[in-house]
Amino acid sequence: MTHAIYPTLFSPMTIGLREARNRIAQAPMSVCYADENGIPTPAMAEHYGRRAKGGAGMVITENLAISVAGRQMPLQPMLKDDDSLDAFANVAGEIKRHGALAVAQIVHAGRYAGPWSEYEKARRLAPSPVPFELLPGKTVTPAEITEDEIEQALSDFANTARLAEKAGFDGVELHGAQGFLVSSFFSPVMNRRKDGWGGSFENRTRFALEAVRRIRADVGRDFIVGIQLMSDELRPGGWSLDEATSLIPRLEEAGIDFAVPVVSTFETLKTPENAGLFARPTFQHEEVRAIRRFATVPIFTNGGIRDPRVAEDILARGDADGVALARPLFSDPDWPEKVREGRVCELRFCDCTEATCLRTQLTGSRCESWPKAAAEAGYFGYQA
Repeated sequence: MTHAIYPTLFSPMTIGLREARNRIAQAPMSVCYADENGIPTPAMAEHYGRRAKGGAGMVITENLAISVAGRQMPLQPMLKDDDSLDAFANVAGEIKRHGALAVAQIVHAGRYAGPWSEYEKARRLAPSPVPFELLPGKTVTPAEITEDEIEQALSDFANTARLAEKAGFDGVELHGAQGFLVSSFFSPVMNRRKDGWGGSFENRTRFALEAVRRIRADVGRDFIVGIQLMSDELRPGGWSLDEATSLIPRLEEAGIDFAVPVVSTFETLKTPENAGLFARPTFQHEEVRAIRRFATVPIFTNGGIRDPRVAEDILARGDADGVALARPLFSDPDWPEKVREGRVCELRFCDCTEATCLRTQLTGSRCESWPKAAAEAGYFGYQA
């Protein structure tokens, strides 16, 4: 039945060979409810199951590290072998039993790999050894990734995708944004190589396209393959929106089924011209709309959207095919159901002046707007 107020938002959508019950996705957001070995805890499974129970059509997990070398945070989930398969199957199972598509975001953190307190004790991989400010007052220089390490990373991406399928996920989303390994190859600022992996547009996009091809070759045809795509690096000489719009058809040819464009890297967000960017409503929607014009697969808009009327207007205009919500569903997993049932006045919003969810990531993210039972448990699951 067509929804009277939000007919597009609550219409089903096809993603690859699967169908989502609506056009609302849980966007990937690091909450770090795994253990020190990267194995999901029951809290992690319940966290994602609760977002599905609240009505999201597709739930995309936080980024799962594909290897120890590609892991960023101490409690970040990591899917690299069969040892953690049962725990990840619990995560996928909780999502799917509540009617949502279960998609695992997969990442190699590249130059952002941790632990940051011991940055110099391991090889932190990047296309080129370009120094950058990791933390205030702490400048570091990553190692230039070798041909063998490139091959290993590509193999690890395919391996993690295979394991995700084996665990029962409906798909994976390749993390190709924010300055992690895949997107660092895009950038002429971060990638200064003179070989076949740098220089020209074709060479700088080669790693991402090869990763998608290898994943697609190693999973079933009905397994969803998406990408979180850096749409604009937001710095002079960096990866541009024009390049992102040129890449999207090539990613489709390689085998992607959807994309979530996002702007910036962690460094470019700190520049004066980008100050306060993430606090602006629909702050990256123009880039999404531009990429949508060159795509035939579903494109999700993301960032600064919490008003369902804004989401409906964007979709009704054809600027995007779906909306991916992170903090709105972190603070209130029932956002989709409340909106569908006309209970917008009951929505819980994230109004932290200094994001509590980010400040608590290293020990497991929390939100100040949660009900008491969730706050006491340390995660918003089935207890509230």
